[in-house]
Amino acid sequence: MTGDTASSGPAPASSGRVPASSAPARSEVSAARRRLTSRTAALEGAGERAVRALADARVLVVGAGGLGAPVLTYLAGSGLGRVTVVDHDVVDTSNLARQTLFAAADVGRSKAECAAERVRGVDPELEVVALAESFRPEHVAGHDVVVDAADSVEVTRAISDACARAGVPFVWGTVLGLDGQVSVFHDSGSEPIDFHDLHPDALPDEGSCALDGVLPALCGAIGSLMAAQVTALVAGIGEPLLGRVLTVDARRWRWTESPLRRGPASRRPLPTVDDAPPRIAPSALAEQLAGSGDRPVLVDVRTPAEHATGIISGSVLPADLDDGAPVVVVCASGVRATAWARAARAEGRVATVLDGGIEAWRREGQPTASI
Repeated sequence: MTGDTASSGPAPASSGRVPASSAPARSEVSAARRRLTSRTAALEGAGERAVRALADARVLVVGAGGLGAPVLTYLAGSGLGRVTVVDHDVVDTSNLARQTLFAAADVGRSKAECAAERVRGVDPELEVVALAESFRPEHVAGHDVVVDAADSVEVTRAISDACARAGVPFVWGTVLGLDGQVSVFHDSGSEPIDFHDLHPDALPDEGSCALDGVLPALCGAIGSLMAAQVTALVAGIGEPLLGRVLTVDARRWRWTESPLRRGPASRRPLPTVDDAPPRIAPSALAEQLAGSGDRPVLVDVRTPAEHATGIISGSVLPADLDDGAPVVVVCASGVRATAWARAARAEGRVATVLDGGIEAWRREGQPTASI
């Protein structure tokens, strides 16, 4: 989560409900599906209209971690037509306290595939697509709403741009430590607004749950709100947070709402070379380390606790680097390494990121060493 504040200005008056899906409307809703959604249908103003709107909706969820887990938990039984889950990561023991879709038996498995199994278990009629890969802009096509649960500024900017091109609204949330935020963006809405209006500067990801910690229950609170925004957009159940940013300080559980509008300073940042540090696959790095040529300098930017689980042999800490030496940057999955490499490249250092981090290194069967 970054520290930027919302711009001042009036919130859009539009309810923000998205048009019905372009897919053919379903002529029937099964008895099992009606039973599953009966409490939703009983809400004032919902009824048959809301049930059918949900049944026709196609939702993309990017990220099945701390935010994606509660999002998918509540979307699973909401009566949607299709849910696509995108996540390149695998389940780790450190995830289990807050990523409630997973159990100890899932450690090492694909988060996307595990999440899809859990969602199908709630509603066998729901079409679920699991994509065990990083987000790509083409994933947005064919969906009515996108949920950004990746909690990465870099990924959010890519989602924001892809949704703006496709005319699709997206739900955004973030948590770090004891702070959280939720909002909804729709660049093609009656009152256009997107993530760049909230954060106009292309700053790198700052902080991480591994470095700064996170309150597990806060992930559940923010993720639940994000799931509710989907039903607001699709079925008009409640008013979505379009043009509004909801912030929570879990130290004292204070919730504040800030209006957000597109002002004269709003802009879509231009990409720079530092936005996308080059990457190297684990297999290619292993070949370089085993070769007779110059051995690349590995800098591991993880925490001491993570180092204790194993490092790539020969890795050094950032504080131990020689000035100006080209490096390959290593973290758990690549997010922190990308931010570190971007900052290093801005200072003139040649920096490459280990694609997928040490988790991808281990998945390929590459060895680690003790400190």
